[in-house]
Amino acid sequence: MSVGLALASACATVPGADPSMQLPEPPAAVAAEAVRAERTTRITTAARLVFAWRAQEPDFRSEGMGVARIEPPDKARLDLFFDNGEVAAIAALVGDELRIPAELPSELVPPPALFWAALGVFRPGDGATLVAGREDNGSIELGYRLPVGDRVRFRLRGHAVADAMVLDGGAVVQRVVASEPGPGSAYPAEATYRNLRDYRELRLRLETFEHVDSFPSDIWNPGLRGSRRDPASLGGRL
Repeated sequence: MSVGLALASACATVPGADPSMQLPEPPAAVAAEAVRAERTTRITTAARLVFAWRAQEPDFRSEGMGVARIEPPDKARLDLFFDNGEVAAIAALVGDELRIPAELPSELVPPPALFWAALGVFRPGDGATLVAGREDNGSIELGYRLPVGDRVRFRLRGHAVADAMVLDGGAVVQRVVASEPGPGSAYPAEATYRNLRDYRELRLRLETFEHVDSFPSDIWNPGLRGSRRDPASLGGRL
């Protein structure tokens, strides 16, 4: 769908919008593309994704294997393990609520909108307001204001999330870049989360995925339950 003519008349910045977005007020066609992307990328079946991960922090580097479990309509869980089997991070996301065990670090876990983007889901969040948008070289750029006051910007390509970022004033402070899905997959082959303030990076590379019927309901309220993973956790259903 071409929105060039609509954008030609949409040159004013939204009053009160973050100037760092540098996007015009979204025309109706761009807003429609946003709705279509939400519908296209929403979770429709439960799935289990196994991936390799690598993290870099100012004084520390680590890597290992991990698993993500997702279930309709809006549940996701991420478990990261070091190569020796120790738990590196656990987080569950239900809608826009991020749940992380108190005894585990949260620095490597992106905020909800970026967490979803890393899984290939375009979900600005409940109560998010589209305040800016445009078509640019075959992609759609969208700026949202969240209920908590944060500003989030997305770049969509072919209704898939290619880029998502959190802005503060004139600066991008957190960002997720997602690749196109791999063959036969609806999930990004690779996704990278960067916290630019804290100089942290988490890179996920998809290894395998499978569709499943469902998951136990208690996994969406995670606890540590020991300090090591089950040896079969990455080779069978968690």
